[in-house]
Amino acid sequence: MYQSSSLPHHGLSAALLLLGFIWSTAYAQTTVAIVGDEPVTQQQVDDSIGNQIYALERQLFALRNTALDNLISRKLLEREAARQKLSIEDLKNRWMGGEIKVEAAQIEDLFQKNQAAFGLMNPDEVREKLRLDLEAQVRLKRFREALSALRQKTLVNVLLAEPRVGPLHPSYAFAAKGRTNATVVITEFSDFQCPYCRAVQATLNQVLKEHPDDVRLEFKHLPLEDHPFAFAAARSAFCAGKQGAFWKFHDALFDSTALSQQRIETIPRELGLDVQDFQACMSSPDSQTAINADLQEARRLGLEGTPSFIINGRPLLGSATVEAFNDAIARELNPSPLRISTSQNEGTRP
Repeated sequence: MYQSSSLPHHGLSAALLLLGFIWSTAYAQTTVAIVGDEPVTQQQVDDSIGNQIYALERQLFALRNTALDNLISRKLLEREAARQKLSIEDLKNRWMGGEIKVEAAQIEDLFQKNQAAFGLMNPDEVREKLRLDLEAQVRLKRFREALSALRQKTLVNVLLAEPRVGPLHPSYAFAAKGRTNATVVITEFSDFQCPYCRAVQATLNQVLKEHPDDVRLEFKHLPLEDHPFAFAAARSAFCAGKQGAFWKFHDALFDSTALSQQRIETIPRELGLDVQDFQACMSSPDSQTAINADLQEARRLGLEGTPSFIINGRPLLGSATVEAFNDAIARELNPSPLRISTSQNEGTRP
């Protein structure tokens, strides 16, 4: 079985993760300028252009991941060819060989559908070219299936680290659920007037139920400009949190089929809050500052739609399924071995 080192893969991954953390921490604290006697650190520079840096890091990761995928495929081919005592080309030919029968009707169907593209080319030559193309597609499919089967039976421990967004400012304690020392922190950026945000609440509750010890949920506000009551709703949830009722208010807002200013004003009475204190909080700069801080952080991260999630520094955008969350959580709880795969997300509400 293929591994990138003779060391046990769990120990190797943990060591590499620790070394990466130590290096990144030291790098972040590097002084890059001194103004008078006040230092400017690399972290401060990166924070000021965080979303741009992350976008570039994602592009670089995509290039490296594709190159790594190609190198892994080559290694697998070399190992299998050596095992069968064949050259790599002979192995490929064995995988792709054999008779291939292309139906005349299939060729004719392609010819008729694309006839305008062939111009004045000889029709017989075109049909022969189509036959060869169809044969090549079948042989390529055989190659990919054989390589995929080889991957499935070979342990491939991928240690290339995905980029993560920088550290997030912690949410207010009253806007968080789960153990403070949980291994996985899901930070939700949400809008109380967003239907997709409302829909994903049941999913989040299910995820927390399935992972009571490992997952913590932190809520942050991202009220969208085209939702007229979203900012006021965010402030009201903050003010309810000051009275220890954030999650009850949160649920009441999302349960409201038609959010309005009147509805926002009636919920405090329904929940038995101190209405005078609540109204004072709504009028104070504290509630506005708190929401603006979340908005500023969302902009720093390049988040423009809701719901958006950051899971231990990795974005998960859109109204994701329980399976998508569980996959992301599993990657954090069991970082190795990993197989190359793709994740599935749904879109966000822009």
